[in-house]
Amino acid sequence: MAEGEGEGEGEAPEEKKKGGVKKLIIKIVPLLLIALVIAKMTVLKPPPPTAAQVAEKAAKAKLALDTKCAVANSLQAPKAPAAKEAPAKGAAKGATTTTVPTTPTTKAEPAGPTLDLDSKTMNLDGSHFLKIGISLQLPVGSVPDTVKTTENWGSMVSQLVIDTFSGRSFAELSQDALREKLQHQIGNEVCQRTEGKVITVYLTDFVMQ
Repeated sequence: MAEGEGEGEGEAPEEKKKGGVKKLIIKIVPLLLIALVIAKMTVLKPPPPTAAQVAEKAAKAKLALDTKCAVANSLQAPKAPAAKEAPAKGAAKGATTTTVPTTPTTKAEPAGPTLDLDSKTMNLDGSHFLKIGISLQLPVGSVPDTVKTTENWGSMVSQLVIDTFSGRSFAELSQDALREKLQHQIGNEVCQRTEGKVITVYLTDFVMQ
């Protein structure tokens, strides 16, 4: 047998070994990637919120909306719920720490554009009637024409105004303080129902005969 042929036969197992390692790597890499994805979806993914956490988030959102609407309509802003005491982390058994409630800001939002609605006429007590002009105060950045075509707030606000004033007496509605109070109540109610997309309601005309 020639010397060169012997050397060639000796190199074959080494090359075969290298090829096996490459094949093994090619098989392992996808498995590692799959394992990483699974770990990210299970181990690394945060657990879903508990019922208590969901309720707490909803309560905070409601408090923020209630405060926003009250401030915009010159009403008393609601108070934050009472602080809860929770066990202190790492403290002795029975020790508690006080959780300070977060009070939403009470600063009124900047005034945006307004959307005028059709005037409403209604009967008062006796033979009198009342004509009211209505305008909606929208947040900054709102487009009144777009709001008018995409939302059905006009019907809701008009009905609320009619329900509030219809059937009242001429003498009762002659009181400026009462009219202002009722306007603020309407504005606050509309702000709540629209989730703050209407900040308040203005009564631009108020004619009684």
